[in-house]
Amino acid sequence: MAQLNLANYSSHKSANPPSYDLSQVKIGVIHMGLSAFHRGHQGLFFERILRSGNLNFGVVGVTQRSSDVADVMNSQDCLYTINEREGAGFAPIIVGAIRKAVFFPQARAELLEIARSENLKLITLTVSEKAYQCNSARTGINLSSSEVQADIADVNSLLTFPARLLDLLVARFESGLPGVAVISCDNLPTNGDITRAVVLDLANKQNRSPDFLSWLKSEIRFPNSMVDRAVPAITQDSIDEFYQSYGYEDRSLITAEPYLEWVIENDPVSEYLAPVGARFVEKVAPYEAMKIRVFNGAHSALAYICQLAGIEYVAEGVVDPVIGDFIKNFQEQEAGRSFVAPDDLDPIEYAKIIRKRVSNYALLHKSLQIAMDGSQKLPQRIFASTNDLVKLGLGTDHITLIIAAWLRFLEVNEKVNDPLADSLQKLVRNPDALQSVTNTLTFEGLATKVNPQLFPQIANWLEELRVKPVREVLQILKS
Repeated sequence: MAQLNLANYSSHKSANPPSYDLSQVKIGVIHMGLSAFHRGHQGLFFERILRSGNLNFGVVGVTQRSSDVADVMNSQDCLYTINEREGAGFAPIIVGAIRKAVFFPQARAELLEIARSENLKLITLTVSEKAYQCNSARTGINLSSSEVQADIADVNSLLTFPARLLDLLVARFESGLPGVAVISCDNLPTNGDITRAVVLDLANKQNRSPDFLSWLKSEIRFPNSMVDRAVPAITQDSIDEFYQSYGYEDRSLITAEPYLEWVIENDPVSEYLAPVGARFVEKVAPYEAMKIRVFNGAHSALAYICQLAGIEYVAEGVVDPVIGDFIKNFQEQEAGRSFVAPDDLDPIEYAKIIRKRVSNYALLHKSLQIAMDGSQKLPQRIFASTNDLVKLGLGTDHITLIIAAWLRFLEVNEKVNDPLADSLQKLVRNPDALQSVTNTLTFEGLATKVNPQLFPQIANWLEELRVKPVREVLQILKS
Protein backbone atom coordinates (compact mmCIF):
# COMPACT_ATOMS: atom_id res chain seq x y z
CA MET A 1 0.00 0.00 0.00
CA ALA A 2 1.18 3.54 -0.80
CA GLN A 3 1.16 5.45 2.51
CA LEU A 4 0.19 9.13 2.56
CA ASN A 5 3.24 11.40 2.78
CA LEU A 6 4.80 14.63 1.47
CA ALA A 7 6.01 12.94 -1.72
CA ASN A 8 2.54 11.87 -2.89
CA TYR A 9 -0.18 13.87 -1.09
CA SER A 10 -0.70 16.37 -3.91
CA SER A 11 -1.38 13.57 -6.40
CA HIS A 12 -4.49 12.44 -4.50
CA LYS A 13 -6.73 15.06 -6.09
CA SER A 14 -9.99 13.27 -5.24
CA ALA A 15 -9.13 13.58 -1.53
CA ASN A 16 -8.88 17.41 -1.65
CA PRO A 17 -5.20 17.90 -0.72
CA PRO A 18 -3.75 21.25 0.43
CA SER A 19 -2.65 23.61 -2.34
CA TYR A 20 -0.67 25.93 -0.03
CA ASP A 21 3.11 25.45 0.40
CA LEU A 22 3.53 23.20 3.43
CA SER A 23 7.18 24.20 3.77
CA GLN A 24 6.13 27.81 4.45
CA VAL A 25 3.74 27.01 7.31
CA LYS A 26 4.81 28.45 10.67
CA ILE A 27 3.82 26.96 14.03
CA GLY A 28 1.20 29.19 15.65
CA VAL A 29 -0.61 26.64 17.85
CA ILE A 30 0.56 24.21 20.51
CA HIS A 31 -2.02 21.48 20.96
CA MET A 32 -1.81 19.29 24.08
CA GLY A 33 -3.38 15.86 23.51
CA LEU A 34 -3.07 14.71 19.91
CA SER A 35 -6.39 12.89 19.94
CA ALA A 36 -8.49 11.74 17.01
CA PHE A 37 -11.00 14.36 18.12
CA HIS A 38 -8.48 17.18 17.82
CA ARG A 39 -7.47 16.04 14.36
CA GLY A 40 -11.10 15.78 13.28
CA HIS A 41 -12.27 19.02 14.88
CA GLN A 42 -9.84 21.87 15.71
CA GLY A 43 -7.39 20.59 13.08
CA LEU A 44 -9.97 21.35 10.39
CA PHE A 45 -10.45 24.93 11.60
CA PHE A 46 -6.70 25.53 11.45
CA GLU A 47 -6.59 23.89 8.01
CA ARG A 48 -9.23 26.35 6.81
CA ILE A 49 -7.09 29.27 8.05
CA LEU A 50 -4.09 27.93 6.14
CA ARG A 51 -6.17 27.45 3.01
CA SER A 52 -7.34 31.07 3.28
CA GLY A 53 -3.73 32.15 2.77
CA ASN A 54 -2.65 32.75 6.38
CA LEU A 55 0.25 30.32 6.91
CA ASN A 56 0.87 31.29 10.55
CA PHE A 57 -1.43 28.65 12.04
CA GLY A 58 0.51 25.44 11.80
CA VAL A 59 0.08 23.12 14.79
CA VAL A 60 2.54 21.19 16.91
CA GLY A 61 0.57 18.27 18.35
CA VAL A 62 1.77 16.88 21.68
CA THR A 63 1.13 13.32 22.81
CA GLN A 64 1.58 12.73 26.53
CA ARG A 65 0.77 9.13 27.42
CA SER A 66 2.78 7.36 24.71
CA SER A 67 4.54 8.22 21.47
CA ASP A 68 2.29 5.94 19.37
CA VAL A 69 0.12 8.64 17.76
CA ALA A 70 3.11 10.93 17.16
CA ASP A 71 5.00 8.00 15.59
CA VAL A 72 2.14 7.30 13.18
CA MET A 73 1.80 10.98 12.30
CA ASN A 74 5.53 11.33 11.68
CA SER A 75 5.55 8.25 9.44
CA GLN A 76 3.20 10.25 7.18
CA ASP A 77 5.03 13.60 7.48
CA CYS A 78 2.16 14.68 9.78
CA LEU A 79 -0.38 14.56 6.94
CA TYR A 80 -3.74 12.91 7.54
CA THR A 81 -7.22 12.69 6.07
CA ILE A 82 -10.57 13.63 7.56
CA ASN A 83 -13.22 11.52 5.87
CA GLU A 84 -16.67 13.00 6.46
CA ARG A 85 -19.25 10.24 6.25
CA GLU A 86 -23.00 10.13 6.19
CA GLY A 87 -24.67 6.98 4.90
CA ALA A 88 -22.69 5.67 1.93
CA GLY A 89 -21.19 9.08 1.09
CA PHE A 90 -17.50 9.99 1.49
CA ALA A 91 -16.15 13.59 1.60
CA PRO A 92 -12.41 13.45 2.34
CA ILE A 93 -9.97 16.31 2.88
CA ILE A 94 -6.21 15.87 3.35
CA VAL A 95 -5.08 18.07 6.25
CA GLY A 96 -1.63 19.64 6.51
CA ALA A 97 -2.28 21.85 9.55
CA ILE A 98 -0.31 19.67 11.97
CA ARG A 99 3.32 20.31 11.03
CA LYS A 100 4.95 18.64 14.02
CA ALA A 101 3.92 15.70 16.20
CA VAL A 102 5.98 15.24 19.35
CA PHE A 103 5.97 13.21 22.55
CA PHE A 104 6.28 14.88 25.93
CA PRO A 105 8.61 14.85 27.88
CA GLN A 106 11.22 13.98 25.24
CA ALA A 107 10.28 17.09 23.24
CA ARG A 108 10.24 19.46 26.21
CA ALA A 109 13.10 21.63 24.96
CA GLU A 110 11.54 21.96 21.51
CA LEU A 111 8.16 22.88 22.99
CA LEU A 112 9.71 25.51 25.26
CA GLU A 113 11.31 27.09 22.19
CA ILE A 114 7.93 27.19 20.44
CA ALA A 115 6.38 28.73 23.57
CA ARG A 116 8.96 31.51 23.26
CA SER A 117 8.09 32.13 19.59
CA GLU A 118 6.60 35.45 18.49
CA ASN A 119 4.32 33.53 16.12
CA LEU A 120 2.58 31.51 18.85
CA LYS A 121 -1.09 32.52 18.89
CA LEU A 122 -2.76 29.99 21.16
CA ILE A 123 -2.54 26.74 23.08
CA THR A 124 -5.42 24.30 22.68
CA LEU A 125 -6.23 21.26 24.78
CA THR A 126 -7.95 17.88 24.44
CA VAL A 127 -6.53 15.95 27.36
CA SER A 128 -9.70 14.27 28.76
CA GLU A 129 -11.61 15.28 31.87
CA LYS A 130 -9.46 13.38 34.36
CA ALA A 131 -6.17 14.95 33.20
CA TYR A 132 -7.06 18.38 34.61
CA GLN A 133 -6.36 17.14 38.15
CA CYS A 134 -8.92 19.55 39.59
CA ASN A 135 -10.30 19.20 43.10
CA SER A 136 -13.88 18.09 43.66
CA ALA A 137 -15.07 21.71 43.91
CA ARG A 138 -13.25 22.50 40.63
CA THR A 139 -11.68 25.54 42.20
CA GLY A 140 -8.06 24.40 42.19
CA ILE A 141 -5.59 21.55 41.93
CA ASN A 142 -6.24 18.09 43.41
CA LEU A 143 -3.91 18.00 46.40
CA SER A 144 -4.73 14.35 47.17
CA SER A 145 -2.91 13.27 43.97
CA SER A 146 0.61 11.96 44.55
CA GLU A 147 1.58 13.16 41.06
CA VAL A 148 0.38 16.68 41.87
CA GLN A 149 2.36 16.62 45.10
CA ALA A 150 5.46 15.57 43.15
CA ASP A 151 4.92 18.48 40.75
CA ILE A 152 4.57 20.89 43.66
CA ALA A 153 7.77 19.63 45.26
CA ASP A 154 9.79 19.76 42.02
CA VAL A 155 8.88 22.08 39.16
CA ASN A 156 10.78 19.81 36.77
CA SER A 157 8.81 16.72 37.76
CA LEU A 158 6.12 17.47 35.13
CA LEU A 159 4.02 14.38 35.84
CA THR A 160 0.66 16.08 35.32
CA PHE A 161 -0.89 18.02 32.48
CA PRO A 162 -1.34 21.24 34.55
CA ALA A 163 2.40 21.20 35.36
CA ARG A 164 3.30 20.76 31.69
CA LEU A 165 1.04 23.61 30.64
CA LEU A 166 2.49 25.79 33.38
CA ASP A 167 5.99 24.92 32.15
CA LEU A 168 5.12 26.33 28.71
CA LEU A 169 3.58 29.47 30.21
CA VAL A 170 6.66 30.13 32.36
CA ALA A 171 8.80 29.94 29.20
CA ARG A 172 6.43 32.39 27.51
CA PHE A 173 6.69 34.79 30.45
CA GLU A 174 10.50 34.58 30.50
CA SER A 175 10.61 35.45 26.78
CA GLY A 176 9.02 38.83 27.47
CA LEU A 177 6.41 38.24 24.77
CA PRO A 178 2.67 38.94 25.14
CA GLY A 179 0.38 36.29 26.56
CA VAL A 180 -1.70 33.89 24.48
CA ALA A 181 -5.11 32.25 24.66
CA VAL A 182 -5.36 28.80 26.26
CA ILE A 183 -8.51 27.10 24.96
CA SER A 184 -9.75 23.85 26.46
CA CYS A 185 -11.71 21.72 24.00
CA ASP A 186 -12.71 19.03 26.50
CA ASN A 187 -16.29 18.26 27.48
CA LEU A 188 -16.12 20.02 30.82
CA PRO A 189 -18.55 22.77 31.82
CA THR A 190 -16.62 26.02 32.34
CA ASN A 191 -13.54 24.29 30.92
CA GLY A 192 -11.61 27.55 30.60
CA ASP A 193 -12.38 28.54 34.19
CA ILE A 194 -11.25 25.10 35.40
CA THR A 195 -8.02 25.29 33.40
CA ARG A 196 -7.30 28.73 34.81
CA ALA A 197 -8.06 27.57 38.37
CA VAL A 198 -5.76 24.53 38.32
CA VAL A 199 -2.89 26.39 36.63
CA LEU A 200 -3.07 29.37 39.00
CA ASP A 201 -3.38 27.14 42.04
CA LEU A 202 -0.44 25.00 40.99
CA ALA A 203 1.66 28.08 40.28
CA ASN A 204 0.89 29.39 43.75
CA LYS A 205 1.66 26.04 45.37
CA GLN A 206 4.99 25.97 43.52
CA ASN A 207 5.82 29.42 44.92
CA ARG A 208 6.27 30.98 41.49
CA SER A 209 7.42 34.60 41.48
CA PRO A 210 4.92 37.42 42.14
CA ASP A 211 5.74 38.90 38.73
CA PHE A 212 4.91 35.66 36.96
CA LEU A 213 1.70 35.19 38.95
CA SER A 214 0.60 38.72 38.07
CA TRP A 215 1.42 38.12 34.38
CA LEU A 216 -0.41 34.79 34.41
CA LYS A 217 -3.56 36.42 35.77
CA SER A 218 -3.52 39.41 33.43
CA GLU A 219 -1.94 38.18 30.18
CA ILE A 220 -3.04 34.56 29.72
CA ARG A 221 -6.63 34.23 28.57
CA PHE A 222 -8.72 31.13 29.32
CA PRO A 223 -11.98 31.53 27.37
CA ASN A 224 -14.56 28.82 27.94
CA SER A 225 -15.38 26.86 24.81
CA MET A 226 -17.77 24.20 23.57
CA VAL A 227 -16.86 21.72 20.85
CA ASP A 228 -19.14 19.37 18.98
CA ARG A 229 -18.44 16.71 16.39
CA ALA A 230 -18.71 12.94 16.45
CA VAL A 231 -15.25 11.46 15.80
CA PRO A 232 -15.16 7.72 16.55
CA ALA A 233 -12.00 5.74 17.16
CA ILE A 234 -9.77 4.90 14.19
CA THR A 235 -10.22 1.31 12.96
CA GLN A 236 -8.29 -0.86 10.52
CA ASP A 237 -11.53 -1.61 8.69
CA SER A 238 -12.10 2.08 7.92
CA ILE A 239 -8.47 2.46 6.80
CA ASP A 240 -8.81 -0.55 4.46
CA GLU A 241 -12.15 0.62 3.08
CA PHE A 242 -10.77 4.08 2.38
CA TYR A 243 -7.73 2.62 0.62
CA GLN A 244 -9.97 0.66 -1.73
CA SER A 245 -11.75 3.88 -2.75
CA TYR A 246 -8.87 6.39 -2.84
CA GLY A 247 -5.74 4.36 -3.49
CA TYR A 248 -3.59 5.38 -0.52
CA GLU A 249 -3.18 4.18 3.03
CA ASP A 250 -3.72 6.68 5.83
CA ARG A 251 -2.90 5.15 9.21
CA SER A 252 -4.21 8.32 10.85
CA LEU A 253 -7.48 8.35 8.91
CA ILE A 254 -10.13 10.30 10.82
CA THR A 255 -13.76 9.42 10.22
CA ALA A 256 -16.18 12.19 11.20
CA GLU A 257 -19.75 13.29 10.74
CA PRO A 258 -20.47 16.40 8.62
CA TYR A 259 -21.67 18.39 11.67
CA LEU A 260 -19.01 20.72 13.14
CA GLU A 261 -19.35 23.31 15.91
CA TRP A 262 -16.91 25.33 18.00
CA VAL A 263 -18.33 28.00 20.31
CA ILE A 264 -15.82 30.21 22.15
CA GLU A 265 -16.29 33.09 24.56
CA ASN A 266 -15.30 36.42 23.03
CA ASP A 267 -11.53 36.60 22.60
CA PRO A 268 -9.07 38.32 20.23
CA VAL A 269 -8.46 35.00 18.41
CA SER A 270 -11.88 35.56 16.83
CA GLU A 271 -9.99 37.59 14.22
CA TYR A 272 -8.66 34.32 12.82
CA LEU A 273 -11.20 31.69 13.86
CA ALA A 274 -14.52 33.45 13.23
CA PRO A 275 -14.01 33.68 9.44
CA VAL A 276 -13.49 29.89 9.27
CA GLY A 277 -16.64 28.95 11.16
CA ALA A 278 -16.02 29.24 14.90
CA ARG A 279 -18.81 31.04 16.75
CA PHE A 280 -17.87 33.67 19.34
CA VAL A 281 -20.41 34.56 22.04
CA GLU A 282 -20.53 36.52 25.26
CA LYS A 283 -21.25 33.41 27.36
CA VAL A 284 -20.68 29.81 26.34
CA ALA A 285 -22.59 28.33 29.31
CA PRO A 286 -26.03 27.98 27.63
CA TYR A 287 -24.53 26.33 24.52
CA GLU A 288 -22.34 24.18 26.71
CA ALA A 289 -25.31 23.05 28.80
CA MET A 290 -27.31 22.24 25.69
CA LYS A 291 -24.53 20.14 24.23
CA ILE A 292 -23.36 18.41 27.40
CA ARG A 293 -26.84 17.63 28.73
CA VAL A 294 -28.87 16.97 25.57
CA PHE A 295 -26.15 15.42 23.38
CA ASN A 296 -23.44 14.04 25.66
CA GLY A 297 -26.00 13.03 28.28
CA ALA A 298 -27.98 11.10 25.67
CA HIS A 299 -24.76 9.62 24.29
CA SER A 300 -23.79 8.28 27.71
CA ALA A 301 -27.32 7.03 28.33
CA LEU A 302 -27.22 5.16 25.02
CA ALA A 303 -23.79 3.74 25.84
CA TYR A 304 -24.87 2.08 29.10
CA ILE A 305 -28.26 0.96 27.80
CA CYS A 306 -26.65 -0.50 24.66
CA GLN A 307 -24.03 -2.25 26.74
CA LEU A 308 -26.71 -3.85 28.92
CA ALA A 309 -28.68 -4.81 25.79
CA GLY A 310 -25.67 -6.31 24.02
CA ILE A 311 -25.65 -3.63 21.28
CA GLU A 312 -22.19 -2.74 19.94
CA TYR A 313 -22.89 0.59 18.22
CA VAL A 314 -24.97 3.50 19.53
CA ALA A 315 -26.33 4.07 16.01
CA GLU A 316 -28.16 0.74 16.38
CA GLY A 317 -29.49 1.71 19.79
CA VAL A 318 -30.94 5.08 18.87
CA VAL A 319 -33.05 3.58 16.05
CA ASP A 320 -34.28 0.71 18.22
CA PRO A 321 -37.99 1.50 18.82
CA VAL A 322 -37.85 0.98 22.59
CA ILE A 323 -34.43 2.51 23.25
CA GLY A 324 -34.89 5.35 20.75
CA ASP A 325 -38.23 6.33 22.28
CA PHE A 326 -36.68 6.34 25.75
CA ILE A 327 -33.82 8.60 24.59
CA LYS A 328 -36.26 10.99 22.86
CA ASN A 329 -38.34 11.32 26.02
CA PHE A 330 -35.25 11.76 28.18
CA GLN A 331 -34.01 14.60 25.96
CA GLU A 332 -37.34 16.38 25.58
CA GLN A 333 -38.93 15.86 29.01
CA GLU A 334 -35.89 16.04 31.28
CA ALA A 335 -32.43 16.95 29.90
CA GLY A 336 -33.75 19.75 27.67
CA ARG A 337 -35.78 21.26 30.52
CA SER A 338 -33.01 21.22 33.14
CA PHE A 339 -31.39 24.51 32.05
CA VAL A 340 -32.08 27.82 30.29
CA ALA A 341 -31.43 27.27 26.59
CA PRO A 342 -29.67 29.82 24.33
CA ASP A 343 -32.05 32.23 22.64
CA ASP A 344 -31.17 30.92 19.18
CA LEU A 345 -31.55 27.19 19.93
CA ASP A 346 -34.70 25.18 20.65
CA PRO A 347 -33.95 22.10 22.81
CA ILE A 348 -36.54 19.89 21.07
CA GLU A 349 -35.29 20.73 17.58
CA TYR A 350 -31.70 20.35 18.78
CA ALA A 351 -32.55 16.93 20.25
CA LYS A 352 -33.97 15.82 16.89
CA ILE A 353 -30.72 16.82 15.19
CA ILE A 354 -28.74 14.90 17.81
CA ARG A 355 -30.71 11.68 17.31
CA LYS A 356 -30.24 11.95 13.55
CA ARG A 357 -26.51 12.49 14.01
CA VAL A 358 -26.16 9.56 16.39
CA SER A 359 -28.04 7.32 13.95
CA ASN A 360 -25.28 7.87 11.34
CA TYR A 361 -24.21 4.23 11.19
CA ALA A 362 -21.25 5.04 8.95
CA LEU A 363 -19.44 6.39 12.02
CA LEU A 364 -19.42 3.00 13.80
CA HIS A 365 -19.30 4.67 17.23
CA LYS A 366 -18.95 1.89 19.79
CA SER A 367 -21.07 1.99 22.93
CA LEU A 368 -18.17 0.60 24.96
CA GLN A 369 -15.90 3.47 23.89
CA ILE A 370 -18.49 6.05 24.97
CA ALA A 371 -19.06 4.16 28.25
CA MET A 372 -15.42 4.66 29.30
CA ASP A 373 -14.65 6.96 32.24
CA GLY A 374 -18.26 7.27 33.39
CA SER A 375 -17.20 8.58 36.81
CA GLN A 376 -15.52 11.52 35.04
CA LYS A 377 -18.26 12.16 32.46
CA LEU A 378 -21.57 11.61 34.26
CA PRO A 379 -21.17 14.35 36.91
CA GLN A 380 -21.58 17.00 34.18
CA ARG A 381 -23.55 14.99 31.61
CA ILE A 382 -26.18 13.49 33.93
CA PHE A 383 -25.80 14.32 37.64
CA ALA A 384 -25.96 18.11 37.22
CA SER A 385 -29.16 17.78 35.17
CA THR A 386 -30.62 15.44 37.79
CA ASN A 387 -30.07 17.94 40.60
CA ASP A 388 -31.45 20.84 38.57
CA LEU A 389 -34.58 18.85 37.72
CA VAL A 390 -35.17 18.33 41.45
CA LYS A 391 -34.72 22.06 42.11
CA LEU A 392 -37.21 22.85 39.33
CA GLY A 393 -39.72 20.30 40.60
CA LEU A 394 -39.64 18.37 37.29
CA GLY A 395 -39.79 14.66 36.58
CA THR A 396 -36.72 12.42 36.95
CA ASP A 397 -38.00 9.00 35.82
CA HIS A 398 -35.71 8.72 32.79
CA ILE A 399 -32.58 10.25 34.24
CA THR A 400 -32.66 8.13 37.39
CA LEU A 401 -33.00 5.03 35.23
CA ILE A 402 -29.92 6.15 33.29
CA ILE A 403 -27.94 6.44 36.53
CA ALA A 404 -29.14 2.96 37.49
CA ALA A 405 -28.01 1.66 34.08
CA TRP A 406 -24.53 3.04 34.72
CA LEU A 407 -24.46 1.36 38.14
CA ARG A 408 -25.59 -1.92 36.62
CA PHE A 409 -22.88 -1.59 33.94
CA LEU A 410 -20.28 -1.21 36.70
CA GLU A 411 -21.79 -4.14 38.57
CA VAL A 412 -21.87 -6.74 35.79
CA ASN A 413 -18.61 -5.99 33.98
CA GLU A 414 -15.45 -7.56 35.28
CA LYS A 415 -13.16 -4.92 33.77
CA VAL A 416 -14.22 -1.29 33.31
CA ASN A 417 -12.04 1.48 31.85
CA ASP A 418 -12.53 4.15 34.51
CA PRO A 419 -10.06 5.71 36.98
CA LEU A 420 -12.47 5.01 39.87
CA ALA A 421 -13.51 1.54 38.69
CA ASP A 422 -11.89 -0.44 41.51
CA SER A 423 -13.56 1.61 44.24
CA LEU A 424 -16.95 2.01 42.57
CA GLN A 425 -17.30 -1.63 41.55
CA LYS A 426 -16.72 -2.76 45.13
CA LEU A 427 -19.35 -0.31 46.38
CA VAL A 428 -22.00 -1.09 43.77
CA ARG A 429 -21.89 -4.85 44.35
CA ASN A 430 -24.06 -4.73 47.42
CA PRO A 431 -27.13 -7.01 47.33
CA ASP A 432 -29.20 -4.26 48.97
CA ALA A 433 -30.00 -1.93 46.06
CA LEU A 434 -30.51 1.18 48.18
CA GLN A 435 -27.22 0.60 50.01
CA SER A 436 -25.53 -0.01 46.66
CA VAL A 437 -26.83 3.30 45.29
CA THR A 438 -26.04 5.24 48.46
CA ASN A 439 -22.50 3.93 48.83
CA THR A 440 -21.61 4.44 45.18
CA LEU A 441 -23.14 7.87 44.57
CA THR A 442 -21.71 9.36 47.77
CA PHE A 443 -18.17 8.23 46.93
CA GLU A 444 -15.83 11.16 47.56
CA GLY A 445 -14.14 10.88 44.15
CA LEU A 446 -17.29 11.93 42.24
CA ALA A 447 -17.09 15.62 41.33
CA THR A 448 -20.87 16.13 41.58
CA LYS A 449 -23.10 14.27 44.03
CA VAL A 450 -26.64 13.27 43.10
CA ASN A 451 -29.38 14.65 45.38
CA PRO A 452 -29.90 11.88 47.99
CA GLN A 453 -33.68 12.22 47.84
CA LEU A 454 -33.47 10.42 44.49
CA PHE A 455 -31.58 7.42 45.86
CA PRO A 456 -34.74 5.34 46.47
CA GLN A 457 -35.93 5.98 42.89
CA ILE A 458 -32.53 5.00 41.49
CA ALA A 459 -32.47 1.93 43.73
CA ASN A 460 -35.89 0.84 42.43
CA TRP A 461 -34.58 1.02 38.87
CA LEU A 462 -31.43 -0.87 39.86
CA GLU A 463 -33.55 -3.64 41.38
CA GLU A 464 -35.49 -3.87 38.12
CA LEU A 465 -32.31 -4.01 36.03
CA ARG A 466 -30.94 -6.78 38.24
CA VAL A 467 -33.81 -9.11 37.37
CA LYS A 468 -35.13 -7.96 33.95
CA PRO A 469 -33.67 -7.22 30.48
CA VAL A 470 -33.01 -3.53 29.97
CA ARG A 471 -35.61 -3.13 27.18
CA GLU A 472 -38.29 -4.53 29.46
CA VAL A 473 -37.31 -2.04 32.16
CA LEU A 474 -37.43 0.88 29.70
CA GLN A 475 -40.95 -0.10 28.71
CA ILE A 476 -42.15 0.34 32.29
CA LEU A 477 -42.23 4.08 31.58
CA LYS A 478 -44.68 3.52 28.73
CA SER A 479 -47.18 1.57 30.82
